[in-house]
Amino acid sequence: MAGGFAYLSFERDEPPLGYIETLAGELFLESSRDLARLSAAYDYLKTLAMSPAESITFIKELSKHGT
Repeated sequence: MAGGFAYLSFERDEPPLGYIETLAGELFLESSRDLARLSAAYDYLKTLAMSPAESITFIKELSKHGT
């Protein structure tokens, strides 16, 4: 992935919106299919992410080595 993305949900009856940054510019996504893809990508990234405690330990270890 070349850039970040966001899944935006709003209060009231406003539909959600997807936002993707690409090398060619920004994209705004509204279709349920595209929003499902963003939601799945976010869920996948959550499974790969370290916990806050693991992140702190990892950063401390990196700082010991000057990285």
